Amino acid sequence: MKRKGFIVMAMLLVSVFLITSTPQAEQKFLRMFSGPEGGSWYPLGSAMMGIVEKGTEISSSNGPGGGVGNCKAVNGGRADLGWTYTHTAYNAYNGRGKFNKKSTNLRHLMSLYPGVFQMAVPKNSKINSVADLKDKRIVPGKVGFSGTVIAEQVLGAFDITFDSIKKNGGSISYVGYSDSAALMKDGHSDCYMAVTSCPQSTIIDLNFRPGVRFLPVDKEHMDKILQMEPGLMATTIPAGAYKNLEADVPAVGTVTAIVIHKDVSDDLAYKIVKTLYANWPELAKVKKKAIEDSKPENALMGARIPVHPGAMRYYKEMGYAQ
Repeated sequence: MKRKGFIVMAMLLVSVFLITSTPQAEQKFLRMFSGPEGGSWYPLGSAMMGIVEKGTEISSSNGPGGGVGNCKAVNGGRADLGWTYTHTAYNAYNGRGKFNKKSTNLRHLMSLYPGVFQMAVPKNSKINSVADLKDKRIVPGKVGFSGTVIAEQVLGAFDITFDSIKKNGGSISYVGYSDSAALMKDGHSDCYMAVTSCPQSTIIDLNFRPGVRFLPVDKEHMDKILQMEPGLMATTIPAGAYKNLEADVPAVGTVTAIVIHKDVSDDLAYKIVKTLYANWPELAKVKKKAIEDSKPENALMGARIPVHPGAMRYYKEMGYAQ
């Protein structure tokens, strides 16, 4: 019996040794969540994963999503990569705002282009200020979109909430970019809100018919917004971004970014970043302006969560980080 017990114990010890000494299995699949159809994120995300798949020989997928939901998906292991904004990633990592617990599995992979919060109203409407939205039909984006969260914050600076709009006879429609544009075209909404690249394709279409104007955010209310959410920043919808836009429009801004799960290996994260930047011109064929505004030397712009070590290795090699 003693001999049998010794053999069993020896086998257990060998098993433990093999388990603890075996290298982590190589990742066989990469999942990205990007954005809704009609925006910049989804087509760029699809193009990125195609490039990554060729460069790493790892199968990949790209699915639709939103900035808040993507952070939750990556943190929970339902995705390896997710598009978001730097201020959203900061809130997720620290359990602020829409995040009721800390998302400490998130790591910064790369910053891309600035995101501008745009509030478009029909050109001939009598809406001239955010304050005029108190009883209107607004479309802030889907639940889980970073733009929807920013919409709440901008309205909050004017003492308006989604609930108060509904109580005053207005309405809130939680739909994506394409449906938002369709609602305004059909005369069923008064304000289309989105944080996205500038110009934005569906807003360009709306500017053709019925024609749009943009609501500005004055300095007093901008200061209130930045007190509520320090991760945001003051920016503009620049003159000329849309046809007949003759002057800059003060707006709320942030930085588009991609987050990655901390358990993606350092070597793979390094390969992802290196492969993408080596093929940057290919992405410009999908969204020229967005990619031109997404320079490798700005890959850490606005990052307020830990950077993935694999990505940081590349940035240091290229001289983009100390």
